[in-house]
Amino acid sequence: GLSHGCFRPTPPEGMAVTRRIALNLSSALNIVLASLLFGMIVSGLRTNYVAAPLAAQRMTGNIAGRMGGLVRGGTNVWAEEKGNQQDRRRGQRGPRGPKFEEKVLQVRRITKVVKGGKNMGFRALVAVGDKNGKVGLGCASAKEVMVAVEKAAMEAKKTAITVPITKDYTLPHRLDLEWGAASVLMKPASVGTGIIAGGAVRTMLELAGYQNARGKQLGTDNALNNAKAVMEAFKTFQVDKMKEIGMI
Repeated sequence: GLSHGCFRPTPPEGMAVTRRIALNLSSALNIVLASLLFGMIVSGLRTNYVAAPLAAQRMTGNIAGRMGGLVRGGTNVWAEEKGNQQDRRRGQRGPRGPKFEEKVLQVRRITKVVKGGKNMGFRALVAVGDKNGKVGLGCASAKEVMVAVEKAAMEAKKTAITVPITKDYTLPHRLDLEWGAASVLMKPASVGTGIIAGGAVRTMLELAGYQNARGKQLGTDNALNNAKAVMEAFKTFQVDKMKEIGMI
């Protein structure tokens, strides 16, 4: 015989089979529940991803509808009205000053000798004009080409002068002037002639607003000297006397 302390009763075979079936069913139910939960989470994320832009669009549409006429074509009308009010207070109407057209006549590389060596830079010559009687010329230097052009354009706009233009869009009279090694000649022309000139003289006449004129560079071909000569010739016009006579 077996001792009383070592005896362990064995469960019947039916109970063991039932326990195994219960464990298998529990595992299967856990897997099904996990898959269902995962599917619900994924579908919820998709719904939020699609619904968020729609909600934002609806909110934007509601705000735009409530704002009424303040938003128009991507422009804030309130800001425009405020700017117009400020311009009226300052006594300004319409655009501020003439709109100048810029043309680069010359860009040269320059060298400045200093104690430690040489500094390289660029010099730009820029002419500006509104093609309606305003023309200017500027010359400036900088370490970069774009900076030199901007500085020259600003100088040209600040020093712009007014020139007279006749009813035939030509010069009031002949101009002869020498400036340094440059010597320029400019004469009036009849309607339909156009501008017969070259180099800096042609550019300056076009920017000033002349449509019929003849010009000639009799001296050096340097653009700086010729442009300066044209500007000095324009300064010799006596606008007041021409208005009294009725030439312009």
